[in-house]
Amino acid sequence: MASPYRIMVVDDDPAVQGFTKVVLEREGFVVDTCGSITQALQTFRVNRPDLLIIDLGLPDGNGLKLCYEMGLGPRSNIPLLFLTARTDLTSLLACFNIGAQDYIQKPFAVEELLARVKVHLKIKASHDELSKKAYELELKNRVRQELTYMIVHDLKAPLTSIVGTLELFKWKGLISDGNYKKLLDHAGSAADFMLLMLNDLLDIGQAEEVGLKVEVSDIEIDSVINKLKVLFAGRCEKLKVKLETKLSPELKRLKTDQKLIFRILVNLISNGLAVSRAGNQVDLECEPKPKAVRFAVSDRGPGVPDSEKTNIFEKYVTTKKSDEDSGSGIGLTFCRIATQALGGRIWVEDRPGGGSRFILELPR
Repeated sequence: MASPYRIMVVDDDPAVQGFTKVVLEREGFVVDTCGSITQALQTFRVNRPDLLIIDLGLPDGNGLKLCYEMGLGPRSNIPLLFLTARTDLTSLLACFNIGAQDYIQKPFAVEELLARVKVHLKIKASHDELSKKAYELELKNRVRQELTYMIVHDLKAPLTSIVGTLELFKWKGLISDGNYKKLLDHAGSAADFMLLMLNDLLDIGQAEEVGLKVEVSDIEIDSVINKLKVLFAGRCEKLKVKLETKLSPELKRLKTDQKLIFRILVNLISNGLAVSRAGNQVDLECEPKPKAVRFAVSDRGPGVPDSEKTNIFEKYVTTKKSDEDSGSGIGLTFCRIATQALGGRIWVEDRPGGGSRFILELPR
């Protein structure tokens, strides 16, 4: 078995050193032999081995001490085999606790030594290959993700310009025909939704790296709901789905991040509209709880299976029933991340009579 592997043998017996060196070199290994902890540490720093064979009893300490000095442990990628004449369980457990993969009891046969060395080097080779592939995959995913976020970020500038142009047309009254004005409103809403989606993507990336930034202020809940009505007016008209809102009279204000709660509700309502048929209704309710404010978005769609209720808020998980359903799972992922940043809870349950009910609870 010709191999470039380097093996270090640490034993204070010159006969054992010479015997193992001859046997291993005959198999094509590069072998360093040492008789003490001091010598082993010097050799280890110069020529890091692929496998270590260490005697438990050394003149300036024991093999366990050497492993500590080398910085080895259970997570080390260097296979560690102990040479020992001891058979007591305590000594063997101490070896395995420090990260040894195996031990060889003295005196040993050539066949036993070679078999154990080869099998552990084979395991190391497989582990190293898997680690390399995992690292390469992680690197590719990171590059792909950074490229995606860069593209998304660059898309915001022209899209913001489009939104501004549409607003300018409306403000200047450049289009007076009612039908064309409606088309302009629909185009503006579509651009707003695209901007919200891009922001969701960017914020998910930021949250995964450093966490989501929260800016708490005293907000008027009815103002948020009115903005939602305006935003969804065009889409509701197009889908022929009604958006009903119900706000408890005693709820006026809430200390939270207005942008985040608005975007959470946008995603939940969008989700409800996406599974609704013409003539259906999506309900947005807001009511007080003893220590929280509860928002609930209910739809009359097919509902979420029990098996998917716990993971529907995970990244890229969707409940789409056909190729026509283009949901990406990004919106609900943002909802989960933003809700956690606000110190709240979010979940989905069955709506009485059919459909789903997404519930957001925020601390009062």
